[in-house]
Amino acid sequence: MNTTYAVILAGGVGSRFWPLSREAEPKQFLQFMGDRSLLQETIARVASFVPPENIYIISNEQYKFQIQHQVANFKVPAGNLILEPQGKNTAPAVGLAAGYIYKRDPDAVMVVLPADHHIGKPQKLAAIFKGAVETARADKLVTIGIVPTSAHTGYGYIKIKSQRLKVSRSQAKACPVEKFVEKPDKKKAERFFKDKKYFWNAGMFVWKAQVILDEIKAYLPELYRTLALLSQSREFDARVWAKIHPISIDYGVLEKSKRVVVIPAKDLDWSDLGSWSSYCKVCARDKKGNVLKGDSVDVDSRDIAVFGKGRLVATIGLKDVIVVDTDDALLVCHKDRTEDVKRIVEHIRSNNRPEHAEHKTVKRPWGSYAVINMGNGFKVKVVQIDPHKRLSLQRHFHRSEHWVVVEGEAKITIDRDTYFRGANQSIYVPKKGTHRLENATDKPLKIVEVQCGSYLEEDDIERLSDDFMRR
Repeated sequence: MNTTYAVILAGGVGSRFWPLSREAEPKQFLQFMGDRSLLQETIARVASFVPPENIYIISNEQYKFQIQHQVANFKVPAGNLILEPQGKNTAPAVGLAAGYIYKRDPDAVMVVLPADHHIGKPQKLAAIFKGAVETARADKLVTIGIVPTSAHTGYGYIKIKSQRLKVSRSQAKACPVEKFVEKPDKKKAERFFKDKKYFWNAGMFVWKAQVILDEIKAYLPELYRTLALLSQSREFDARVWAKIHPISIDYGVLEKSKRVVVIPAKDLDWSDLGSWSSYCKVCARDKKGNVLKGDSVDVDSRDIAVFGKGRLVATIGLKDVIVVDTDDALLVCHKDRTEDVKRIVEHIRSNNRPEHAEHKTVKRPWGSYAVINMGNGFKVKVVQIDPHKRLSLQRHFHRSEHWVVVEGEAKITIDRDTYFRGANQSIYVPKKGTHRLENATDKPLKIVEVQCGSYLEEDDIERLSDDFMRR
């Protein structure tokens, strides 16, 4: 068939973008540059040269419903979503996707790319990928090397050899790789920037499915045997996957293989969006160098960034500071310290605080809810149910619930009875009562839920039936 496929890696947790990103909603699912998330931008980028039926997305199974929601308008088949029980780094992910694609098309060429990068000039990248596909057909492992624009210490580097491969005019100029280099210190980065043989490692690759599987077999034989075992099973065996040793495709294969070449790329307006400071660089700024988003007011500040959300953020006389405000957390840091945001995340996680995991507004496959108040024996939520969605048929053993409809019309099942409630109407759900809340209309449904009882945590639930196969 000799067809091109795309594999989008969408499993990262994005802790450097806290408090906007959380474990339950990492950066690839967030909107940074417009109305589409980074994942949606990535799909749109590859859809210009890969048909939707050939686009695969690999991620963690906890993000299943978010991905299904985000890809709905792109016509990516449900069977092209590959879900890992646990993240095992890029080598197992790439190998797993290659195995699926090779079964479908033994001559397939794969374009592999992250779901969380910014590309300001996607047309140029598409042209580079098309040339890379032709190079990959010659059994080469192609990596895209970004021509450095600064002595950056946050990226890994790739050094090329002096000679170039002989390629046809239809192919981009490919360069044999001498070595991969880890993130350097400032002195080394400055030397790399002056030396024209060094490129930023963008984590974007192109190769035949067969060739990358052969290289995994050669350099990661244990992983290859495990992937072969998984491919023979009718159902994905999570116990087998759990035994896989995490390793990156760079370290496990590319640093050892003799087939690796680099295609240089420049003027893409590329960023890996690895931190708040890198995001600021791709944002529009005012005359004072400030990035002011959301409801914000500033007096006499320079080179600051304010990312507000629901409330007014006011700043005075600041310089080189980043402010990120969310419903339940506020980040204030110097621009030079944004790489350390992950240390904050580690701290709040180790102290079992909820702010590392979820926002106050928690997304669910049927919609979302937000806790707006709570105290001894009560909790108040605003619950929104998307059109034609319903919650599980369930019951609680430690609480009762009072529902007040504030928008839309609710279809409610309590035990064997069905009720309909519109705006400004309410209903009581007794403790241990079997119940279900449904939005059978074309418009959103919003209710205020008041829980009363001795235990009000989310695990006080027994699901008797669920449209989303949750337990």
